[in-house]
Amino acid sequence: MDAAIAATRRDVKVISLIGVSHLLSHVYHLALPALFPIIHKVEGISYAELGVLASVFFITSGLCQAPAGFLVDRVGARPVLIAGMFLITGASALFAFTHSYPAMVGLAFMAGLGNSVFHPADFSILNGSVSEKRIGRGLSIHGFGGYVGYAATPFFMYWLGSQIGWRDAMLFAGCTGLIVTAILWTQRSDLRDSVVDKGIKQQSFIDNLGVLFQPSAVLAFTFFAFMAMGSIGLMTFGASTLIALFEMPAEKASMIISLQLSGSMFGILLGGVLADRYPRHDLMTAVVVTLAVAIMMTVPLLHLNSVHVLIPIFVCFGLLYGIAGPLRDMVVRSIAPSGSAGKVFGFTYSGMDVGSAISTFLFGYMLSQSQPFWIFILIGTFMMLGVFSILFAKAAARRSIVPVAA
Repeated sequence: MDAAIAATRRDVKVISLIGVSHLLSHVYHLALPALFPIIHKVEGISYAELGVLASVFFITSGLCQAPAGFLVDRVGARPVLIAGMFLITGASALFAFTHSYPAMVGLAFMAGLGNSVFHPADFSILNGSVSEKRIGRGLSIHGFGGYVGYAATPFFMYWLGSQIGWRDAMLFAGCTGLIVTAILWTQRSDLRDSVVDKGIKQQSFIDNLGVLFQPSAVLAFTFFAFMAMGSIGLMTFGASTLIALFEMPAEKASMIISLQLSGSMFGILLGGVLADRYPRHDLMTAVVVTLAVAIMMTVPLLHLNSVHVLIPIFVCFGLLYGIAGPLRDMVVRSIAPSGSAGKVFGFTYSGMDVGSAISTFLFGYMLSQSQPFWIFILIGTFMMLGVFSILFAKAAARRSIVPVAA
């Protein structure tokens, strides 16, 4: 009994530490962009130049996720996570002291480099530290933290910046993260990863690189790319598409998208419970995403333009998409060969950056061509292609001669 209680406490501690770390990583995605209106007014920096800062952050993060995964499997997730936390939080705090635009670009690069470690390091630690019967809920809390960071940051950071100035707001955000980094350091003995701490020896670089070109890993990458093309595209241009399609007031359209994200926050917690109870994570992912798409497609096909009808549709879509989060992570976990969790998670999650970049450009172009109807159709099409990708990824993993993690 005492051993079971101790194991539960350890699981809760690790899940909480990783969940808070992931929450902060999403805070830093939006902390500076939330202050762009204030920075533009106070510093006279153009929105185009400010947009470059965000682009540098996300491009750096996307390009470095796979290399960060290799590093996690080589030296361990614990030092990589703590170093990444220090980089992103330190860079955020240093924005308070820079008065040069090139220096701001450098800090955006530094923050993006720090951000690249979270997915491979977090998942490796969760897989290595949390007991099998709670891993699904651990993955769901990880995702929930990210959604909370996204939901809270735009309003809070803009409000804080308007009260104390954008520099002090960034200093506050950065110092908060540095405190969490220090806590991670003091609790590092509990943050065991799934490769180095388990004594799994690494193969040569060429063999490790070959893991990423296995059909299962490539299909998982494709899954994340297609899902991001649908979900991030909807998050980014959903309100604008509703406005263009139905001539809806902007505040109502924005409210609908916010409620959709709220649905995802609760869905991801439910998904964690389901992931721990049912083993066919690939099939369950396919089912809930298909239901989500079917519900969403009623909007363009039936031309449903009543806010009272759209709200439950978007909330249900968000709930189902949130449920799919922990399920899809369990699929990626199952296809990762022993000793490759970091690099596989880093590589597959970089598909989200690729999909996000494609969809934001494509949907922006389609809106400029007055084609909001086809944006909804493409969202559904991309997500269904993601469904086929995840099913084929799991099937390819079963046929692989490389032993996979349980």
